Amino acid sequence: MIPTASVIVDDTSSASSIKSGKSGKSGKAEVQQQQPSSNNSTSKLGGLFKSNSLRSGSISSAVSGGTPGQKGMSAVTEEDTAPQAPQLPPPLDLEIYRQSLQWLQQTCRPVFMKELTQVESITVPITIDNAKNGDMAGGIQYIQAASWKQYRVQVVPADRWGTPQEVLQEIQALHKLRKCRQIIQLYGYLPSSHQPSGQVPALLLQQPALGSLRQFLDHSFDTIQWPEKYKLGLDITQGLRFLISQSMQCSLHSGNILIDGEGVAVLTGFGLPGGLITSAPCQMAAQLSSSSLVLYMSPERIRNPNNYLSEWNVYSLGILLWELSSGRVPFDEIIARAEAGSRLAKNLDQLTSAISKGLREETVPGTPEIYEQLFKMCWGNEPASRPPLDVVEETLQMLVMVEPMDMLMLPGEDIGMSISTVVSDSIDADTISTHTRSNSVRSTSPIPGQPRFGKPQTLHEAVSLSNPDMTEWFLLSGHDINGYAFVPTFSLECEITPVQTCVGHLLPTSIPILQELLDQDAAIGLLAKRSQQNCLHILFDRFIPVRNEHGSAHLYTAVDLLLDAGTEANARDVSGNTPLHILMRNPKISSEDVAEVLNRMVAKGADTSMHAPRDGNVLSLAAKYLHFEAARLILNSDLLASEPESIERAIESCMTMTGRATDKFVNLRTKTRELLKLWTGQAASPRREKVALKLLTEAGLVDSTAARAKGKVIRLAPQAQIDCANRYYDAHIKSKREMVISNMIGIQNFTR
Repeated sequence: MIPTASVIVDDTSSASSIKSGKSGKSGKAEVQQQQPSSNNSTSKLGGLFKSNSLRSGSISSAVSGGTPGQKGMSAVTEEDTAPQAPQLPPPLDLEIYRQSLQWLQQTCRPVFMKELTQVESITVPITIDNAKNGDMAGGIQYIQAASWKQYRVQVVPADRWGTPQEVLQEIQALHKLRKCRQIIQLYGYLPSSHQPSGQVPALLLQQPALGSLRQFLDHSFDTIQWPEKYKLGLDITQGLRFLISQSMQCSLHSGNILIDGEGVAVLTGFGLPGGLITSAPCQMAAQLSSSSLVLYMSPERIRNPNNYLSEWNVYSLGILLWELSSGRVPFDEIIARAEAGSRLAKNLDQLTSAISKGLREETVPGTPEIYEQLFKMCWGNEPASRPPLDVVEETLQMLVMVEPMDMLMLPGEDIGMSISTVVSDSIDADTISTHTRSNSVRSTSPIPGQPRFGKPQTLHEAVSLSNPDMTEWFLLSGHDINGYAFVPTFSLECEITPVQTCVGHLLPTSIPILQELLDQDAAIGLLAKRSQQNCLHILFDRFIPVRNEHGSAHLYTAVDLLLDAGTEANARDVSGNTPLHILMRNPKISSEDVAEVLNRMVAKGADTSMHAPRDGNVLSLAAKYLHFEAARLILNSDLLASEPESIERAIESCMTMTGRATDKFVNLRTKTRELLKLWTGQAASPRREKVALKLLTEAGLVDSTAARAKGKVIRLAPQAQIDCANRYYDAHIKSKREMVISNMIGIQNFTR
């Protein structure tokens, strides 16, 4: 039998952790008088029960085992030690909880005390942040936790929370939400919490093992990687979507999101204002200060908190996604200074005013571009500009499956991969094919009535899924072959055409679709809106290798098709990058594939001497990402690349590259640096002369004897290369050749 929990206070305090029962429609407390002289005191306690109830952020209710004379769960203050008789809580009217008990008996399974193991009463301090009544701050509370089957649970007596009507509503809501793992789970109930009549049940709630999200990030942020952050963001989004689909209101912040033992984010604090019962497990976890909670509120919610809108949650989700990327609460330093000062309210007003005008936290360096786009759109000032939750979920789903990598990461010896493959074998072909067949970019959240997978609804979707039959059907149906659309798995900001969608989701099965689109006269010159990328930019930016018997043949084929169709090889995107710059920066493409694609691009007029504003020329990027063969190919075909300034920058880029300190990495970096040094000083002269003659010979400007002539054009290099070769010829090769010819004439005259 579970004893009654109580709060022990002195005569001057009327706080109580036991909520008085209320009967029917009257709403008046029914209190049994124990002594004639205590009428006034008892009535006073009864009137204060509602204001002192244990709600979200208040004292957590649980019970501890022992004899009926022991205190089960209590808030202990200094007055407890005073030699005075404690005030007893008024007896409960058990009939008012009969409806909750009957409902539980019909829908949930009963759990008995003997089924619980490892039962323990955990002491939790009562602070100003988690106490509903300020008089209790400084005391302690006892929370009972236990193990049940494979779960860690918390025992929550139903009479500790709200009115009986509110309790029943929350129990019904928890039961309805049990199908979603990202929602706090109600496992069952104990038929009697502490009364012999058995009318007040105790609920068995999930107690996530790793605490709140805030606590988890404080302890583990340095060890979790981007895929885990994406997964946490996806869990929160899926839980939020499910709540909204069930017409449940919620308030998101990192204090009421818990992390279970398997790393799944679990939402709490939803439903009735404050989330009465659902917030109970949060009391055992680190909580945010009350001042920090306003940072998760959207500007329109701060201005008008009464009219609930689902867009509020999208804003809060954006803040949480940023928090996952940074590991800290937004504007934490400002909040800390404000709380330490004497003008907290005024400073908070100034901060919220600045947020309403567009102030946001800075992006953390190293944040992947798509993820950054996502949370910035979510926390937009205008509700209409925020993306729908299904778009957020689809994007996070894609990031979970395919992690975008902005830096080269070389595998260690234990992975068993050669340095040349880098990360190109990291995705299994079966996984990719399953992804395309099952349309896994769609939501997998358990929203009732929504099919998990469906057939493509648009031309863009059919192309992105490499579905040739549906692509042909949409084309025959008259869908716009050059129409722009947002494709969530590609970008949240850029609108793209079907052919750009095809190369952005390129798989071996995409080649027939690409060929068909080009045969149907798809406008290859159109650029993605906002990013200004053409098909080659998109192909190299989004390409993910597939491990199969044909290797990267589909990549080479796609490059040839695009170049033959007239795609500009030297076009610049909005950041000033050419396709070759993008190619060098994609760490998922192996060094062998980079060299092969580079060779094909250069043969079609790609200019490796073009500079990007941030990264310099292509040689600099090849050196930075240790594409040794690509660097050698550039030096042997690009005379401008071997200019002293270019070589100096490439060597600097090579030496600033970081990775795992394996022998392979160190050897490759040393090998690349030594290659670059061969093109400096006197050693560079014969090499540069050979490149200049090669360029001029292929352009038909010199003959086999290095003399100026009009010959057959084999390959015309970019004009900048021809001009540089001409200058080098005039400055170095011409005089040298004339000297050789003069010497030959002299020898001939001497022999005569």
